[in-house]
Amino acid sequence: MLSDMTESRIGIPDKVRGVAAEKGYTQERTALTIGISRTQLGERYAGRISFKADEILKLALAMRVPVERFFPKPEEIDAAEERVA
Repeated sequence: MLSDMTESRIGIPDKVRGVAAEKGYTQERTALTIGISRTQLGERYAGRISFKADEILKLALAMRVPVERFFPKPEEIDAAEERVA
C-alpha cells in the first residue's frame, strides 16, 4: 500500500533528478531553485530526506513542466509495491 512506501521506493528523487538533467539543471541550480544547499539536495536524492510539496512546485514552475512529471504513474507504483511484497 502506498502509505507504507517511502518516497525513494516510488521514485520521486529519480524523477526530480531526471527532469533536472533534461532541463540542464545542475545540482547547484536545482538546490538554489528550491532554497536549499547542495548537501540537502543530495540527502533528498538519496531518499534520506523527503522533498516537500512546495519544493516540487517550485521546481515544476521553474522548469516549466507539469508537477505530475515528478511523481510516478500508477503502474510504476504497482510495480514498486510488487517488488516490496
